[in-house]
Amino acid sequence: MKSIFAVCVLAAFSSVLQAKTVVFWQPGFPTVASEQVDQASLRTALSEIDPEFADISTLNEPETLSNADLLVLPYGSAVPADAWKTIQKYLETGGNLLLLGGEPLHVPVSMTAHGYEAARPQDSYARVLGLRHVYEVPMPKDTSFTWRSGYNFGPPPQIRAKRFFAVEGRLNGLGYMKDSTGQLVAAPVIVIDHANGPMRGSRSVALDFTPEPGYWSSPDGVALIRQSAAYARQGATLFSVESLFSLLRPGESPQLSLHLLRQAAHLEDGEAKVELLSNGKSIESITLRLSAADTIEMPISFHMPLAPGFYQIAATYTQHQQLREFYQNGIWVSPPDALQSGPSLGVHGDFLTRDGVPFFPVGTNYFTTEENGWDFSGPRNAAIWEKDFAEMEAHGVSFVRTGVWMPNARFIDGDLGGANERFLRNLEAYLLSAQRHKIAVNFTFFAFSPKSGNQRQDNSPVAAPNPFLNRDSVRAQQAYVRSVVERFRDVPWLSWDLINEPSFSNPAHIFKGNYPNNDPDEIAAWHNWLRQHYVTLTTLADAWSVTPEQLGAFDNIPLPSIADLNYERYGNPAQVRALDYNLFAQDSFTGWVRSLVSTIRNTGSIQLIDVGQDEGGVTDRVLNQFYANAGVSFTTNHTYWRDDALLWDSVVAKRPGMPNITGETGYQPAWAPDGTWRYDELTGLGLTERKWALGFADGSSGAMQWDWAREVDFGMQRSDGSAKLWENMMRDFGRFSAAVSPHATALIQPQIAIVIPQSMQMSVLNSYALEAQQNAVRALYQEAHGQAYAVGEYQIDKLGDPKLILLPSPMGLTEQAWSAIEHRIREGATLLVTGPFDGDAHLHPTHRQDEIGLHYTTEPLGLREQRVRWPGGDDLYTFGGQLTTVLMSARLDDGKEWDEVQLGKGNILFSSLPLELGANLQALGRVYSYGMQKAKVSPDFTTAQNDPGILICPTSYPDATLYVLTSETQQRTITFRDSRSGKNFSGDLAPGRAAMLLVETNGRLIASYHWSTLPSSEK
Repeated sequence: MKSIFAVCVLAAFSSVLQAKTVVFWQPGFPTVASEQVDQASLRTALSEIDPEFADISTLNEPETLSNADLLVLPYGSAVPADAWKTIQKYLETGGNLLLLGGEPLHVPVSMTAHGYEAARPQDSYARVLGLRHVYEVPMPKDTSFTWRSGYNFGPPPQIRAKRFFAVEGRLNGLGYMKDSTGQLVAAPVIVIDHANGPMRGSRSVALDFTPEPGYWSSPDGVALIRQSAAYARQGATLFSVESLFSLLRPGESPQLSLHLLRQAAHLEDGEAKVELLSNGKSIESITLRLSAADTIEMPISFHMPLAPGFYQIAATYTQHQQLREFYQNGIWVSPPDALQSGPSLGVHGDFLTRDGVPFFPVGTNYFTTEENGWDFSGPRNAAIWEKDFAEMEAHGVSFVRTGVWMPNARFIDGDLGGANERFLRNLEAYLLSAQRHKIAVNFTFFAFSPKSGNQRQDNSPVAAPNPFLNRDSVRAQQAYVRSVVERFRDVPWLSWDLINEPSFSNPAHIFKGNYPNNDPDEIAAWHNWLRQHYVTLTTLADAWSVTPEQLGAFDNIPLPSIADLNYERYGNPAQVRALDYNLFAQDSFTGWVRSLVSTIRNTGSIQLIDVGQDEGGVTDRVLNQFYANAGVSFTTNHTYWRDDALLWDSVVAKRPGMPNITGETGYQPAWAPDGTWRYDELTGLGLTERKWALGFADGSSGAMQWDWAREVDFGMQRSDGSAKLWENMMRDFGRFSAAVSPHATALIQPQIAIVIPQSMQMSVLNSYALEAQQNAVRALYQEAHGQAYAVGEYQIDKLGDPKLILLPSPMGLTEQAWSAIEHRIREGATLLVTGPFDGDAHLHPTHRQDEIGLHYTTEPLGLREQRVRWPGGDDLYTFGGQLTTVLMSARLDDGKEWDEVQLGKGNILFSSLPLELGANLQALGRVYSYGMQKAKVSPDFTTAQNDPGILICPTSYPDATLYVLTSETQQRTITFRDSRSGKNFSGDLAPGRAAMLLVETNGRLIASYHWSTLPSSEK
């Protein structure tokens, strides 16, 4: 038995000795985006691991990489394509890789008849490792290199480089460049660990920078290669310390466990030292012996009673006294009432407040910068929260949005239906970190569809219970919401977001417009809604152009099919029912919101409540203008997709008298057909900045980025954990917001109202309605230099007292909306309406035009090219695409295209054509300018510039005017005159960027963002 054991030990020892490092070395092979490294320097750097050098032919021999624990590719971005099959196979068996210089695996190089030739740069090979995109990042002066916190490989070498790159994908930074403030600005050493998947056990380390000449042979270069190689050859390793609760009560002891997962071919014993620290000082420690197993889980016991405060848990994993991994967690110790102090969020008119002072939130969504899910159910790391919140505070963040984006069954107590104690304590710890760093929190209960508890997992053809209408479903949701709110109802700076980006009502079909679930509860609710809305079958039949006999009875009427909700040019007369289903959806969702608002209020909470809706709230799902009446405190819009209509996003999302913020934004990814990225941190910077700035436009008052995470597209940090340029941009936004918000004591309403034709928007003609709205906003603001507020057709009681009412290409309107508009005209307002407006909500004729002295006949718009002769000129409009198939025009009795009639004290300016859809925004802008003159609208600013790519958007407060400026043009100079003060402003704005100014009524520039005043000689 002893001899067998000795043989096994000897075999294992022999295996370790046979492990080798292979360096790809091919004479004539090009180095790309790096400096050539000489073989002597490599031998010195790798002397402790006995390197073997292999050319392509040798590399492709099976025995070369057999038992190799590291492969080194020293040619920068260049990939030996002729050996890639062998390299990939090696990685898929758990092999490890070190890449020296350049953009990792970015340029394939192959042998041709003319020698080695480089192909075009591409991500094809890097994607195999999970790397999706690479780009160069700017580097500030006075930077220095540091290893990742806790990774003390000895004195850090200095890096001298001409270029630094950022790589996006599943990776982490191992070494960073930090600036003079300590901010991590690049990661010239990155690591990709494959704990799972086809490369399970493999680790790749890349030195992704272009060094200065001679760097690789310098002591710093040699040291960097040596330390990086030593780490790379250990293979993928996951090491962590988990705390059952991220929050303890005073006197409780932490319940910790250590986790280690390794897939290395040659496992060895090691040890882990775990320390409990307070204010950076160790107060208790333990050392654990770790066996040579691939998976280790061990409990950790600390017994010292802990007083209130924040504690760190630092764990160091070593082998042979050599550092392998480091991990830091944290726990809060706090009494239950600690969160009850701090500023109180509130609402005053059109703006949020903090302790009664106007508050313009700037921030992000935030869960963690670790990868462990979008909720608080499992192991969470309070040390990461502390670090991240501190960094956010330093960068102007005043508001974060968090919550649950995942199914909640994992943390719902099966008996009570509420969130379990681990979830609640983790959330409390998160809130304590936010409180310490003076950041308000908005907690989201559901995402996309409100499911609570266990969900049916079968493939039954029967519809799932309706998440909005089924009583049991709603009761389960209320139990979950109640359990969280009751715990935190006294936190004054915490607000509640009921649901992120909701769709009604089919949970299997989100983001597709309102989509029936066809379950018994929805069918019954539909019948009820029709009965209450129409009262008689005769009235309903008339609206739908059928006979009462065809309908039979209210309880026989099915929900619309998907075909009924989408436009087809012929064959389906049931498309008229789309309006009613969408109105039913608005009312049903509003009822659901009202029920959860009631649940929250019944706990005693007076905290703010919102719905975190995206652009579905202004396009084709549940609309802000409707559910704003359900007891919410403010509305949001997540401006993701409609990059050409960002101002429209803010204008129509805001309901008069209620705050609205851009609750999430960021560029949406855009790829070339081969997967190449269009946008990244740099190429998407201008678009991102404009989206943030327009969160402050036209009475909206805040902007949030998705999210503070190491997320490849939207994250405020790069995948490697270094800071994107956006962090400093957010710092500047935060400073500007803090300067502006005290002046927003009230919103001075613009003199122009845009009435949103919602009946058309909720019909199958939705896309045309939206195009008309968006063109109306662009022409008014960027051609006519006007400003407006939006009022929904179904919220016409919010119309107020505008001088000018714009009704863009409505085709139809409810009688209630028309009556309110007519009343305002008779009281002195001017209405500018384009195209027929005589239709009712279902676009059936009403002849209301005859009652006000506008005599026209509605007929199909059949000509593509149409001239409009009006008091301001003679303009050509083009109705291309499907417009001559779909749109209607008005034929005035006198054959003209324009008419004006007086009605009471006011006037109607009427175009027979739906001008907003006529592809001539310049002419439309002149029409709007004419309407402004006729209505005696006084402009907030004047400018001689006529570039429609420059937006100057003022928002007036009692003592100041906020100007949001954006560029969509090559024109750099912006010059305008502030009407209230008579002061002229001239500045330089880079193409595609944004700026903001706050101008006091006496002309003093109170604050600015990204505004560069031009010298007098350049004005």
